Amino acid sequence: MRVAFTLIGGAGWTGGVNYLENLLSALPETPECNISPVLFAGTDTDQNTLSRLAPYLVEPPILSPVWDNNKLMKIARLVLGFGLQCDYLAQREFKRANIDVVFQHAAWYGCRFGIPTLAWIADFQHRHLPKMFSKINYYWRDIGYWALSHCATRLMVSSQDAQRDCETFYPKSIGRVEAVPFAVRIASKASITELDDIRRLYKLPEKFYFLPNQFWKHKNHLNVVEAMNLIKQSGSDIVLVASGNAKDGRNPDHPQRVLDLITNYNLGDKFMFLGLIPFQHILPLMRLSCGVVNPSFFEGWSTTVEEAKAVGAPLLLSDLSIHREQAEGRAAFFDPNSPSHISAVLKEQWPTLKSGPRLDAEHTAAEINQQHRKQFASAFGEFATRTLVGK
Repeated sequence: MRVAFTLIGGAGWTGGVNYLENLLSALPETPECNISPVLFAGTDTDQNTLSRLAPYLVEPPILSPVWDNNKLMKIARLVLGFGLQCDYLAQREFKRANIDVVFQHAAWYGCRFGIPTLAWIADFQHRHLPKMFSKINYYWRDIGYWALSHCATRLMVSSQDAQRDCETFYPKSIGRVEAVPFAVRIASKASITELDDIRRLYKLPEKFYFLPNQFWKHKNHLNVVEAMNLIKQSGSDIVLVASGNAKDGRNPDHPQRVLDLITNYNLGDKFMFLGLIPFQHILPLMRLSCGVVNPSFFEGWSTTVEEAKAVGAPLLLSDLSIHREQAEGRAAFFDPNSPSHISAVLKEQWPTLKSGPRLDAEHTAAEINQQHRKQFASAFGEFATRTLVGK
């Protein structure tokens, strides 16, 4: 079965490309899922992105102006999708490539689109945290999800928590939405020597917590900084290392507020911010850390948590239903709204945790993650097949 994929998100959200790589790389490892992935992208697409995904495709990416980052093209496709209820430009490209099912996300193809669509929705953050969105952004997202719930052949989310949300907020999706949790791709592991080199590169202490989230407002860095200030005042030797892109498209002033607070509290040696680091350094830092922290106010299915699980790193997480579902009870939880509770949990766990690497735990975690990847690919293949046959 030939399934069409297009790029997810833009430069401001690396999670979209990460998700695609996790899915596309799992499919060849599970040939019984019977999926032949075909990627469609604009002629102006970054070559590094295409090179990253190309090894998992059945043929080279198909480049077309239909997916160019061009304002006039985007307007034309919106007019077709919403006005005529069929994006004939995209449909023409897909049919030329003999596509059976289209994996849909932010794009709107219309209710009269001539190819079955499997629409993936990452999360329903706008419904839970509406203050994080402008009114335009909120309603644009909500109308888009409402339209998908009416017109997509089937809908896919990444957790049972998100499936409940989808069925609650968009009742038309009931019976057509399913949860397919993703599992992450783990590249070849860095050696002990390479891990030591990475530690020296960033001048890290022997023991530290690691928080590898983008500096978006809902990721809750401000309360963690407040918690680290309380920890500093208590005389504790806890160090937290953070990485991520210090940009927030929805709240552009927020990252600087976080950085200013770190400076004002003089936390430079307690809250070490590395900035945006190479992706290939994230997992080694998880392995070196004594624990991975995710204080987010909201998640759909956290890549941070999934990556930490895959390398056997201990988890300290905000107490969300999605985190409890994803961590399967193997984590310490804290109230994300309470800096005092965050600091208390970090202090409570610190003496019980040892710095990595944890070679035995990593071996077990890698085996479990590989099983999850097969389940991910198989579930996707089954769901795509049901999308094609309309059952």
